[in-house]
Amino acid sequence: MDFHPPIHSRSTEELLKMAADAASWQPEARALARMELDKRGIPAEDVKDREVAFSAASIALEALHEQHARESYTFGKMAEIFLSAPFLLVVKVLSWKIHLNFKLGLTELDRRNYKRKYRQHMAMLILGTAFYRVVLVALFSI
Repeated sequence: MDFHPPIHSRSTEELLKMAADAASWQPEARALARMELDKRGIPAEDVKDREVAFSAASIALEALHEQHARESYTFGKMAEIFLSAPFLLVVKVLSWKIHLNFKLGLTELDRRNYKRKYRQHMAMLILGTAFYRVVLVALFSI
């Protein structure tokens, strides 16, 4: 099996990360990384310590993601998004026209696993925009 760059050309730090990260690397790559570390005289205990530390960090990250998934916006923050929704969307569309990258914050919420906040944010954008549309239609139809 070929790896690019080859296992033997990687730094010791990269090899330690490969050996410790079972989720990201194939078993063959991890075994080759361990063999290369052995050739370089890195004690097996160091590799095992790195695996334990990586496993603990992975568990902590998973717990953080679970906590994020349950977090919710405050009523005030949802009201702020609701009231500013059409303005945020107009700025987003205008930023496309002049090749800027204005962000609504949804991508970051999704990336950090804020599932409830993502749904709330999206709902407030939609409801806020619909509310302003209904108000404007009502005002101009009188």
